Amino acid sequence: MSIFQEIMATSKSKYAARKAKSLDKKFRPGSYHDVDKVEHIAGVCYVMGEEEFSLKLVDFLLSKVEFTGNMAVWAGVERGLYLQSAIYKEQGNPELATECIERINSRLEEEKPLNRKVFQRVLNGQMIPRAYEQVENAVDEKSECAWRMGLFKDLLKIREMGGGEEFSAQRADDEIKENMIRLTELAKKYYK
Repeated sequence: MSIFQEIMATSKSKYAARKAKSLDKKFRPGSYHDVDKVEHIAGVCYVMGEEEFSLKLVDFLLSKVEFTGNMAVWAGVERGLYLQSAIYKEQGNPELATECIERINSRLEEEKPLNRKVFQRVLNGQMIPRAYEQVENAVDEKSECAWRMGLFKDLLKIREMGGGEEFSAQRADDEIKENMIRLTELAKKYYK
């Protein structure tokens, strides 16, 4: 049974099951849309309290997608690794969390200096004010849920990579906890 079939059969989230069904028929590892869908389902499963599905989905991506220089495809895998690192820490497995971050760091070493500077700006929280603006300007609860999920992923990246000079990992952790209160509430409505 594939991970997608497992989610379809046993997930508490009908939303995740529908998304998994579309991927079970045809997953293309070179498609950033498909990779993003898998990573998104992993995030939804995490928020819905199904961390084991999240871990399996990221493992699935790691088994299927290789870094070939296509950042659009790899971005979904990288976000999955941040999530996997966080889950392993929560489960008391710091060694496995470190392996996730080491995979990201080894890929970052291949980056051009300009790209590394951009990454450092991200760790310094430059994307966070815009993410909060999107949350605040959401037209309805459903879009607020989606924007809060994006904010969670941005903050998770900062926290798991140790933060930056201007935005600490502790600050990211505090903001994740605050955001998760509302995100979990919304997820019960829109990711159920």
